[in-house]
Amino acid sequence: MSAPPLGSESGRPEDDPLGGPGDEAPSGQAASDPDEARAAAEDALAQIEAMADLDEEPDVEAADPQEPPPSESASAPTDSGTSPSSGAPEDQCENCGALLHGPYCSQCGQKAAERVVPLWHMLNEALEAVIELDMRVLWTLPKFLFLPGRLTKEYINGRRKRYIRPFRLYLFTTFVLFTVLALTAGGGVQVPFNPQMSPAQADTVQVETGMAGMDTTAVASAPWFFGSPEQRERWARSFRQNPGTVDVLFGGAETQARLEPLLRAKVAEAIRNPRDLIGGMIDRGPYVMFLMLPVFAFLLKLLYIRRGRLYVEHLIFSLHLHAFAFFAFTVGILLGEVEAPWVQTAATWVELAPLLYLVVAMGHVYEQGLIKSTIKAFLLLLVYSIMLLIGFILLALAAVVLM
Repeated sequence: MSAPPLGSESGRPEDDPLGGPGDEAPSGQAASDPDEARAAAEDALAQIEAMADLDEEPDVEAADPQEPPPSESASAPTDSGTSPSSGAPEDQCENCGALLHGPYCSQCGQKAAERVVPLWHMLNEALEAVIELDMRVLWTLPKFLFLPGRLTKEYINGRRKRYIRPFRLYLFTTFVLFTVLALTAGGGVQVPFNPQMSPAQADTVQVETGMAGMDTTAVASAPWFFGSPEQRERWARSFRQNPGTVDVLFGGAETQARLEPLLRAKVAEAIRNPRDLIGGMIDRGPYVMFLMLPVFAFLLKLLYIRRGRLYVEHLIFSLHLHAFAFFAFTVGILLGEVEAPWVQTAATWVELAPLLYLVVAMGHVYEQGLIKSTIKAFLLLLVYSIMLLIGFILLALAAVVLM
């Protein structure tokens, strides 16, 4: 066996430690031993892998300080003071917290805007609200006043955006009517105060002052309705002194004995001061009318039971009809304050307009002829008048008790 060549050890080149099995020695001769060449190749591969690991470690260490942990990056605020889009306020509705997919929230309808609204934006919103209300009024009034039933049918058919909502319209006309009633009913109550005037003289002045602006028919009928001051005082005294004028039909003997004197005193006070009674009825009248709305809708449901209409459709019709009736009564009351005879006649016709309005509206909404609509309107008004009479009797009793 011959010795290896000079300048090498175990058959591995000295100049290049990374040389592979195919690398040649400096002298240009290949390794003589295959095992030694294989071992040299494995050592070279190990050195190459070690060098690769050393080259990758600085990159990882350099990247770690630049990228914060996921928990920190999710909670760190951005330049605009908001977090990323996964939980960012700019991507969530400020009102309900739902995820935004456009300029308006799909859950509550609020517009996506900044938390602090600029002044010009507030003024713009107020102007838009006024213009929108004006447009709704312009679309609503013609159908409401001159086309009976059209507004109800539009609402039932789903065309609602451009019109005032039925309940809002009803509330507005109710407020206007009972406000006008409170201002005009008993307009002659205010009289000059005289501390030396007796109660009977004050009542006489009140009646004379209230009747000064009335015609002969009204003056003649007023004492029959209210009675003269002497008559009211005599009736009040008889109610207070006569035990048989008021009977309590519920409760035991002890309850009846306690309530009957109290009710007699309340009735006597109402007779003595009828304008306070009327004022109490006006104050509580809106509640009675509101409770009568579902009753009217139920009567419509019975009349048109074969039509298969939903109860809410009858309720919408009831809201629109009562709103028009309140509007007509308001106009009639205001016209009645004018002393001209032809204005008084016009006020009477205006107050009768809801009757014609009812027949035409029923024919249009329920799609029946004039004869059938007239007959059903007559039956409806007959039953509803009885219900209204009962309601106002209860209202009067409540006003007497609460005086």
